[in-house]
Amino acid sequence: MAHPFMFEPVIFITEIAFTIISAVLCFMIFSKTKESYNLTKHDGIKYFRDAFLLFGLSYILRFILELIFLSGETFEFIIPREMFAPLFILGVGYVSTLGLWYLIFSSIWKRFSKKSLMITGHATAIILSVASFFLHSHLIILYAQFILLIIGVILIFRTGTKTKKISQTKILYMLTSFLWLINLFIIDKQGPPRIFGMWGLWIKIFFQIVSIVVFFVIYNKISHWLK
Repeated sequence: MAHPFMFEPVIFITEIAFTIISAVLCFMIFSKTKESYNLTKHDGIKYFRDAFLLFGLSYILRFILELIFLSGETFEFIIPREMFAPLFILGVGYVSTLGLWYLIFSSIWKRFSKKSLMITGHATAIILSVASFFLHSHLIILYAQFILLIIGVILIFRTGTKTKKISQTKILYMLTSFLWLINLFIIDKQGPPRIFGMWGLWIKIFFQIVSIVVFFVIYNKISHWLK
């Protein structure tokens, strides 16, 4: 059996690579859709691009949280977990949950007022992140976001028309939902080890690679769509 410290550099390198690549791709998608939104002022595009902006921020916050947890194991200094970790759990929960809501809003915005959508999104994100903060558990947010994804998938397929534009939107939504499902699995530190045992780390790395590939597919589809 490999010595546990052999895995520390692998964990750190894969986490930083995955986070940087994912965050950059999120911001690239956000930037790519800027011109389209400026030309059309389409609310669906606005919510979709804002979702990826929030996803990008959540990746950055999540990596800082990961750095806090790894500091005492990988580096010679220790960042006080009790002081900072709950705050970053609060931030990650709020930003990522709001991002998922914005993704859902991108497909249902015509059915509801902007005010009601904003109140629902921010209220849900605040409640879940505060609950996670006080209970010191990110599992509440993971389970809630899983439910949100299911709700989102149902809503997107109950909207509508059969135009090409809607079909493209559905494809992008499904890809993004699949992407976030993978990320929920990756974020749960006990997920891969509990399911796959000693292969948990390598399974996690595999899903990180799959996640990045899906990001590239989404970006390429958006690029092709906006031509």
